[in-house]
Amino acid sequence: MADTNHDPVAQTEVNEAAEDSGPTEDGNETEGNNKEGLAEQIDDDIASLKVELDKITVSAPTVQLPELPVNYENLPDSYKDNLPKEKLVLAYAENFRRQYVHLYRDRKPLLLSPLNVCNIEKFVCSTMRPTQLPYKELYNWDGAAEFVADYLNFEALIPPTDLPKRLFSPATILNNQKGNCFDYSNLLCSLLLGVGYDAYVVSGYATREVCMMDETREICPLGRKTEEVKEEKKEKTVKKYSVKPPKDLNSKYDKKMAARKVAEKEHEEEKRRQDEILKEEDLHKPAPDDLYGLRIHCWILVLKGKREVAESFFIEPFTGLSQPLTSINYLGIESIWNNKNYWVNMQDCSLGVKLMKYDLGDCTQWEFMFPTNDKPMLAIPDVDDDLDLDLDDDEEGDDDVEKHLDMPPSWVEPINLSFKDFEMRCPKGKKSKIYKKSKLEKFAPYLNRDGLVAKLSEYDDRALKELRQTKEFYENRKDKVHTITHNHRTGWVTEYCHPGRLRCLKEHTYKAMAPGPENERTMLFYHEARVDGLVRREETPTEMVEHFINRPDFLFYRHVLFGKRTKKFIPADVGKNDRPILKIMDRYHRNKSLPANEDISELIFNIQEWKISLTYHTEDTKISSSTREFTKPSNADEKGALLIMTSDMHTTFQVKNWSISYS
Repeated sequence: MADTNHDPVAQTEVNEAAEDSGPTEDGNETEGNNKEGLAEQIDDDIASLKVELDKITVSAPTVQLPELPVNYENLPDSYKDNLPKEKLVLAYAENFRRQYVHLYRDRKPLLLSPLNVCNIEKFVCSTMRPTQLPYKELYNWDGAAEFVADYLNFEALIPPTDLPKRLFSPATILNNQKGNCFDYSNLLCSLLLGVGYDAYVVSGYATREVCMMDETREICPLGRKTEEVKEEKKEKTVKKYSVKPPKDLNSKYDKKMAARKVAEKEHEEEKRRQDEILKEEDLHKPAPDDLYGLRIHCWILVLKGKREVAESFFIEPFTGLSQPLTSINYLGIESIWNNKNYWVNMQDCSLGVKLMKYDLGDCTQWEFMFPTNDKPMLAIPDVDDDLDLDLDDDEEGDDDVEKHLDMPPSWVEPINLSFKDFEMRCPKGKKSKIYKKSKLEKFAPYLNRDGLVAKLSEYDDRALKELRQTKEFYENRKDKVHTITHNHRTGWVTEYCHPGRLRCLKEHTYKAMAPGPENERTMLFYHEARVDGLVRREETPTEMVEHFINRPDFLFYRHVLFGKRTKKFIPADVGKNDRPILKIMDRYHRNKSLPANEDISELIFNIQEWKISLTYHTEDTKISSSTREFTKPSNADEKGALLIMTSDMHTTFQVKNWSISYS
């Protein structure tokens, strides 16, 4: 204690603490007044803030759905209300959705119960109505997909990253003739299920070009070239006594090196062409998509097995074309469904859909909603079940069969399509699409008087300014024409006809500036339907060449040479001023039933020189042919004249048939 009292530092601290800890009555009153003033100020601020907040009206957010021009009075009751079983299924789907959201918080929501046209929630599977329409064009998947793609007008999802709030019935979609990808797929899947396909609607993600129906970088399906079939070269039969060809004195090494140079040149040309294509693609490469992998899209999955489908494939509803399961245009799948069940994808889609499996019975890959899964599942037998042979237990088990919830009937109206609407095919009968360097226009079959149903315009540039070629497709024409191509570079026009055209015409190629006769043109015929077996005719202002096949007289070639037409001033009804024929040459195949010296090989009518020349076939043991030449009498054109053939009017060269006998 003594040491502490004599410490000056400690004494100073004690005095300061005593001064601070010793409160007075004046200090307490001042502190109380300050607290009361602060409380009053806070109360005034709260009151003023309350007045300002009362001026703000806050309401719960509502989804603004566009009003539809629909007469609700004409709709059946199933559109306006839900049956007890439908309400039970909706509750079941809501429970499924809650479990899904709880387990997979990072995944997008599922499309389970969208609103219908009457703003009533309906389960997505019951929105389908499998229907088979009475039109043979819709019996196969390609015809049905093409019809849906042409019949509806495209509408984009807004926003592109959210599922639609509404899903219309197939009947409503047909009446509106427009829809988004979910409407397209809903209608197409209903038609495919109706004709027996194992089809499903797929909800997932796709590229910007697919979601926006941008086909400007795709080649038009009508413009794709068919693979050329290589014709097998027929080996020439070597005759026993034929003249041997001269010996080839050229170096085989030189030929090999020349062939190698040609191959290298072709390879370089092909590489240059591919580099130009890649350079052009890079030049017109689309800008990066900020929503890549987030754009929602809907398409069709067709599994193999039914309707003799050998391999599973996708169908793009906007284009009506098939896509492989490894397509790079589809980036992921969330769920699929049909009219019986709903499946959620449990597989990784980080690499797209190319590695996905579509065994819907595998619970590790697909989680189904309703336990009544009609897909085959792998059942592993239990050993105890195999050894248990108690019949009483089996009988008791029959009474304890678990009952599962199944799908309610479809609430939508039956799909009806009149023949008039089916024939229209497109909204207002017309539809156009833009492809890579081409434009496709489609028309209803009887909309145009000439029967035009499609027109494909091909250009040299992507801006569609330099027209290169047009292809016009026709139906139901009296003259049987089904396709006309017009090459604007060369000016050539080619008409293609179905069987049944007058004179069995198959193809007709001519100049656009000179389409009439006596001009440069080529015609192909259906020779099986012609009596004369004419296959091809090539005509110019001065010549005509005809080719025949399978004629009984063995004629296969005819060449006609024309002269210049003389100018005659005659009335139109007197006769035609035809071109004069100068020469006709016919060639024949070998007739094995006749000797070679009696079988005509070539027959020439030289009308200008009044001569007929005959050349016979060459015998197998000979190197020359027999010939004959006849000269027309000078008085042949005189009426009633007596025609006399003299020896100087006939010239003959006869190959003698030497025969040597040995004793």
